[in-house]
Amino acid sequence: MAILGGMQRRCPHSSIDRTSRWFATVVLASTTGLALSACAPSATEGGFSNPAPGARIYAIEDAVKFNRRDQIPQIVECLCSDDDLLRYMAIGALQRMTGQDLGYQFDDSEPLRFSAYQRWRQWTIDQHLAPPEQAYASTIYPPARQRPSW
Repeated sequence: MAILGGMQRRCPHSSIDRTSRWFATVVLASTTGLALSACAPSATEGGFSNPAPGARIYAIEDAVKFNRRDQIPQIVECLCSDDDLLRYMAIGALQRMTGQDLGYQFDDSEPLRFSAYQRWRQWTIDQHLAPPEQAYASTIYPPARQRPSW
């Protein structure tokens, strides 16, 4: 406490004030965090049908962990993503699950990646992992959008 002009005044930075401010800050931060987390979709939801790269990466890791070979066509679709990390994770998963890369490099130019992607599509059809007419409902290239012609 400070004494000014014979009167005792409480210092604005006393331990009670600091404790109150700290408590208020913690309550505000936790309330804000809860409110924001309630609005954001979980990265684990949606799998390959979720357009968020994080959800697809989680789905790829899950497919590798449980050796879900039936999900290889969806992993192959991720090779066409604009997201470098998603492409990197997809080719890594395909290499672990199949033992090959079919010449795909995640950091190649788009025409080279697309050519390797087509080899992967054909490979999944040849391995009977997906029938040709239903092999790719394309999560990257929706049916309404024309595939690029390089």
